[in-house]
Amino acid sequence: MTAQRSDAIPAFPGATLETGTGHHVRALQVDGEVDTGRLAAAVRTVAAATPFVRFAPDLHRHDLRALTPGDPADACVALLRAELEGPAEPGAPNRFHWVPLGGNRHVLGLVAPQEALDARSLYAALGAVLQAYFDRFRAAAYRDPAELAGFDPVGTPGGAEARRRWWSKEFPRFGYTDGGPRTAHGRVGTRRLRVDGRRWAALTGGSGPLGANGSLAVVGLLAWSLRVLGRPGSSGFCCAFDLRDYFELGHVIGPFTDRLAFRVDVEGLSSPAFSEVMRRTQAGFLDSVVHYLPYPRLLDHGLRTGALRTPHTAALWDVTVHFCRNPPRSARTRDEQAPAQGALSIGLFREADLLGAAGHAGTAPDDGVLLDVHIGELGDDIVIVLDHAGPDLTEDVMDHLLHLLDRSIEQVSTDQTAPLPDINHP
Repeated sequence: MTAQRSDAIPAFPGATLETGTGHHVRALQVDGEVDTGRLAAAVRTVAAATPFVRFAPDLHRHDLRALTPGDPADACVALLRAELEGPAEPGAPNRFHWVPLGGNRHVLGLVAPQEALDARSLYAALGAVLQAYFDRFRAAAYRDPAELAGFDPVGTPGGAEARRRWWSKEFPRFGYTDGGPRTAHGRVGTRRLRVDGRRWAALTGGSGPLGANGSLAVVGLLAWSLRVLGRPGSSGFCCAFDLRDYFELGHVIGPFTDRLAFRVDVEGLSSPAFSEVMRRTQAGFLDSVVHYLPYPRLLDHGLRTGALRTPHTAALWDVTVHFCRNPPRSARTRDEQAPAQGALSIGLFREADLLGAAGHAGTAPDDGVLLDVHIGELGDDIVIVLDHAGPDLTEDVMDHLLHLLDRSIEQVSTDQTAPLPDINHP
């Protein structure tokens, strides 16, 4: 799980967005003959052209031959994840890593503090380096965050007050009426559910106001599965909220993602079809988007009204889902089409294996999050990574949850009109 911190980001003084305190990593696989000197020059070009983000000007090169023999791709994943374990030094630069896998296979990775770059910016920066390698990088295409210094996603004081009134009514609807919300504590465990490309395509083929969105489909199926296991029918979720898309900020690199709390109400449903669960999921998500408050302001309002309590401020929305942007995949970066150039082929590298907790049991955060869910690509498949903590999410409960989630995804992939499974109907 990832602890969170509230920082006032200079580019958004009116927003005071929520940013993370840890590091994260993303990587691209580059197949073909690469001129490493030219690639190092591309890193320097990007670092010099983006002064608003501090990139280390050198390309950090690794040699896997010194490691224990085995699958070099596995060794590369372990190496990149080990970079996350270092101390989060204030002002530490964002560093590009180059890892030859052998046989003209290579990995270009980027490790950065979450407070400096969000996940989308990691891919954008990796794409910028490859653009510079092929002499296609144009700094003018990337918007300077300083241009957005006066941006406030809420707008007028009257608009902010109207949103606070809405949230005052919304807080009590987040379930947990008998004794308050549960809180996470203790050790963190990790579970993984791999969804093959065929089944994921079925999840992204739905309609509705948000169109095809596989990540929201996972939220909906999680809400139903947790309800079957005894969770209150009005479940609280939290997700990343990318301001670039919703406020048309343009192509900008930096920490421009906030946290969005929302509610999925599956109360009263009995053996629902997938479409009904998705309708309620999208409705809850869109309600919170329309009434969006920057997360620190939302917490402040909740604490002032008594709806939230410290230190477990996220307890009402105790499931966090880190959205995966849907296909395209393969020879593309997340942010821009990057087809094979000359003799090079470029694609995502083991995204799902770079997500979630650092590969071992850790300590749960104290903000009340019980379930931290990452969704990432692995080849043509999708992997759902679930970091869990707290006395309520025992190993037995997690076994049941993964079983229900897997059955639900299979049901959707075969017949979206059939009732979703529940614990009483194997």
